Amino acid sequence: MSVTVLKRIALGAMAVNYIGVFIPGAPVWLQWLGRLSAPLFFYCMAWSIDRTGNKKAYFLRLYLAGVAMGLLNLIMSFVAQGAGLGAAVSSNIFATLFASAFFIEVIEYGRKHPKHRMRLFLSYGLFQVAVAGLWAALYELVGVPYAVLNFFSALLGNALTCEGALLYVLMGVLFYYTKEDKKKLAVGYAALSLVFFVNSAFGVWGRLFMLLGKDVLVMLMEIMTGLVLWGASFRPVFDVYHMFHSDFQWLMIAALPLLLCCNEGRRRRRNRPSAFQKYFYYVFYPAHLYLLWFLGTVVLK
Repeated sequence: MSVTVLKRIALGAMAVNYIGVFIPGAPVWLQWLGRLSAPLFFYCMAWSIDRTGNKKAYFLRLYLAGVAMGLLNLIMSFVAQGAGLGAAVSSNIFATLFASAFFIEVIEYGRKHPKHRMRLFLSYGLFQVAVAGLWAALYELVGVPYAVLNFFSALLGNALTCEGALLYVLMGVLFYYTKEDKKKLAVGYAALSLVFFVNSAFGVWGRLFMLLGKDVLVMLMEIMTGLVLWGASFRPVFDVYHMFHSDFQWLMIAALPLLLCCNEGRRRRRNRPSAFQKYFYYVFYPAHLYLLWFLGTVVLK
């Protein structure tokens, strides 16, 4: 199975997921199927970094797509509020893909320039935490709109305030360094999925941070990790309904067989994608998102 086939499966899973999110009365299992989408896209990104003919152009496409999506979300949020439609689209996987790809590039630069590695990693880490802290403070204490903050998050390429946050970013890093070693990929991906499962089933991290009694801290950690932490101490342990209806990201483990079936590393002939193939995903993602949002919010409401 090639990366191209995985992209098509991810595309279908993504469309199914947002049908489940936006269309009233849609069954929740559509969103379960949608858990396949993000891992497959991040895995494809991990291959694309090395296979692209122009790495700078690839990074620039991801970055500009993330900023454009953030700006579109911001504009549409004002339109939705003005029309009394409530919240607009907030998803922006482009920004997360860029943040993950950029983090990989930081790691690779550090490996090639060991004398500058510590300063580079320290600067990168401090910048990421500072932006996340400012994001949380502006949202919680000042009340800056979510869409505004997410636009600036995409503009700054932040890895802690993007969709899915740190764990999604690390998923891309994991795939980049294990994509040609199926055993390491399986172990690493299973461990990452286990983090989501433990959080969903037992609320360990949420209970820990809520013990400190600081709402801002809980929210900041939720933003930075991408885990559902709020309200963990009020839920029973192993709440099956919660695990399958509210916090079901752990179902992404179902993508593992598809990842293991990918034989991209052994493929000799690789046709260069056409302009249509290259830009189709960049257009389809926002187009189908806003079409489904319009159908669910305006037409079928």
